[in-house]
Amino acid sequence: NDLTAEWEMKWDPTENTRGTFNFPGGDAIVAFAEANGMQVKGHALIWHQALPGWVASLSAPELRIAFEDHIRGVAGHYRGQVRAWDVVNEAIDDSGRGLRDTVFLRGLGADYVAEAFRLARQADPDAELIYNDYSAEGLGDKSDAVYDLVKGLKQRGVPIDGVGMQMHISATGYPSLANIAANMRRLGALGLKVNISEMDVRISDVSGDLTTRLQVQRQVYHDIVTVCVAEPACESVTFWGFTDAHTWVDAFFGPDDPLLFDERYYAKPAFSGVEDAYLGR
Repeated sequence: NDLTAEWEMKWDPTENTRGTFNFPGGDAIVAFAEANGMQVKGHALIWHQALPGWVASLSAPELRIAFEDHIRGVAGHYRGQVRAWDVVNEAIDDSGRGLRDTVFLRGLGADYVAEAFRLARQADPDAELIYNDYSAEGLGDKSDAVYDLVKGLKQRGVPIDGVGMQMHISATGYPSLANIAANMRRLGALGLKVNISEMDVRISDVSGDLTTRLQVQRQVYHDIVTVCVAEPACESVTFWGFTDAHTWVDAFFGPDDPLLFDERYYAKPAFSGVEDAYLGR
């Protein structure tokens, strides 16, 4: 009952030409959700990728104007139509040593994250505002950096409501369930909601035949969704696609079967694993 656009609401598709906004893809998704009793989470207002080329060519003063105009334009267009926004996506460096070196950090300074959240609140006062990132689901340097970032935002009165844990993982190696739960609890203690925002589980490295790999995948999906169900701060789970026929994983990691439905759109064991997790089985 909760839907997120993978691509259609990002900067490049919504403002490929400066000052000219286009929303047909996002609007179609919102219309589908409304027709089927679903909510929508917007994704993502500020990300260092999926940017049209003109953004990198701007001077610092021009970038600030474009940054503000883009957030107001997109969040304003969907005001009242989305329940939440991934406001800033993947701003922490993979080393966990601070903010990632991006066009926004270089042109606007470290406070661009806080500015984005303030602008998003002004553009859509009722939407839940979320910071979203990957490889920060458990406990470690990067999740500590995410925690420090959002804690600092909260302490400064910046309007942030939640954190998205992407959960792009391999079945052969992922954070322990105890560490995922502990991370959710410490974020919840800050007064933030948590969501698993882009989950898929790769199985190409799992030993054994396909039947074996699919059963391992089922267990991973079950166990991680069970953590979310059990933790009061965790409000939702989103899978990054629903059929193996269309997944970003194939392009970045090679052929795999990471989702809940196979290439023919039949439910896989992972689907029943998620269902069992939600039903407490």
